[in-house]
Amino acid sequence: MNKILIPFDDSENAKKTIEYVSTHISKDHEITLFYVVPNTAAACGLDSPSLTPYFEKERNSFCRMEEQRQEMMQETLAAARNELLAAGFDREKIYIKAQPQNNNIASDIVQEAQTGKYSMVAMGRRASSGLKEFFIGSNASRVMHALNGIPMIIVD
Repeated sequence: MNKILIPFDDSENAKKTIEYVSTHISKDHEITLFYVVPNTAAACGLDSPSLTPYFEKERNSFCRMEEQRQEMMQETLAAARNELLAAGFDREKIYIKAQPQNNNIASDIVQEAQTGKYSMVAMGRRASSGLKEFFIGSNASRVMHALNGIPMIIVD
């Protein structure tokens, strides 16, 4: 069974990756939409007597925004799943997996690709400034260099 891992976020390039897979990949593949939940949500768990009242108030606002972002991400993942279904992929072979960020997002994607024994990774290249990408690289670039033998499609 061929398994394809699609690291997914709410970017335009992630949506383009779904479009690409929908039109160019055989429908007998198993697809996993993989979302790494950024560790910004960890700030919501902070609770200490040393927190200032201002931080406490702002943390609550931030946490409400973070909850809304997570709900929107679930809707985006469901829409991506529906697009794959509409393209002819089998409902029983489309999975959505979300996990909290452990290391950095690229490392978490590589770990999932290797431990899940995926036959391919397809992901969008995040649009960033050329200078920023040159110095620190993109997640797609980091993933590609660390996959060690797992083919990768980068959708631009």
